[in-house]
Amino acid sequence: MAATATENGAAQEDMTFLPRLTESFATLQQSPTIQTEGFCQAMALILPVFDQLGVFFQFAKTEMSGKVESLRQVTESQPTLDAVVQKCVQEKSVTTKGSTARNLHRLVSAVDFIKILMANLAKDPKMTLHNACYDAYNRTMANIHTFVVRTAVKAGMYTLPAREHFLKSIGEPEYMVAKEHAQSFVGVAEALSGNVLALFAGTAMPRSDSTFTG
Repeated sequence: MAATATENGAAQEDMTFLPRLTESFATLQQSPTIQTEGFCQAMALILPVFDQLGVFFQFAKTEMSGKVESLRQVTESQPTLDAVVQKCVQEKSVTTKGSTARNLHRLVSAVDFIKILMANLAKDPKMTLHNACYDAYNRTMANIHTFVVRTAVKAGMYTLPAREHFLKSIGEPEYMVAKEHAQSFVGVAEALSGNVLALFAGTAMPRSDSTFTG
């Protein structure tokens, strides 16, 4: 007998952070086009992890929450992410700060940041959270931030909690289990970010301005 939506929701509630996020990302990509509302729901699941990365990253969470909300507001008129980008293409606002397309692009950078962070922690059981986070940031969000923002972010990384504290806070205290969960998440996150970034093919996205937002 097929599980009901209620049963599926209850099962997901029993999952820890990474398996829940992995299932959400995988479900999101089952249809030919990525639904805007589904993407917003998936992002709502990923954002709380920034609470576990110290005070500075809570500001990042606030900024990204606003970007998610901007997408949520257009779900009826632009039900797919392709429609979101194409609407901005028509309006010539893809690279304009605050446009839904640019907000979408910034959110993908956040997904990539968490993806690489978890991949780093899974790859090396001795890597500190600071080193894992520093590498993940340099390879993702640093590419869209100005020098001022990059400097502020990297300074904030010295307030990061210990690796063990972070993993425990997301329900992954055992390394081997965390490694398995992280590897599963990295796979679906890679596919999701690739599919979304393909919508921006041929567009050079600018760095943010001198503030943290962008």
